[in-house]
Amino acid sequence: MNNTLQDLVNTQPGSYFSGSFQASVSECKSINTKTGKTFYKATLTEGGVEVSAMSFSRDLAPFEGKVMKFTGMGIKRGDDFQGKPQVTVGDKSIISQLGVVTQWAAPVPTQPAPSVTGMPTPYTQSSRIEGVTVGMAINKAVDINISSGVHIDDNLVWKTASMLIRVAQKLQAGNLAPEPSDEPSEEEPY
Repeated sequence: MNNTLQDLVNTQPGSYFSGSFQASVSECKSINTKTGKTFYKATLTEGGVEVSAMSFSRDLAPFEGKVMKFTGMGIKRGDDFQGKPQVTVGDKSIISQLGVVTQWAAPVPTQPAPSVTGMPTPYTQSSRIEGVTVGMAINKAVDINISSGVHIDDNLVWKTASMLIRVAQKLQAGNLAPEPSDEPSEEEPY
């Protein structure tokens, strides 16, 4: 579902945002805390709406001056600060380029970026898989193996759970299986 930045602003503070929105990214900076941790800030704008964005895991500077699409899990509406809406962009969100902001004109559409930032692709491994994901994959792997009537051991559960997580990563990266065709197949029925 495509939303606007205003839809994000209208989301209840403290709630996760579902859907997607696009915005121009500016004023990117990294900030080091007294404890030595780094977080990243930027300003997102669309049609007169301005939001302060923050990420604890993703440097927003590469998106400076670009029109980006933000979608997926991990986008959380924060409390307003000094009258300005806040949003936290988590490591599970997908950020893809839509255009470039020029100083004298509206954003110029470009081809979408060939890679999506922050999400695993079928050809790379995610550096971190959440515990909930692992737990659900293990439970489903055990269910699949029990229903198959095979002897369950840790190696079989590990292989089946890994396969399920890889499929989920492909789907999260937008890599869907081709739609089935309604045309009759030339294959002989068995």
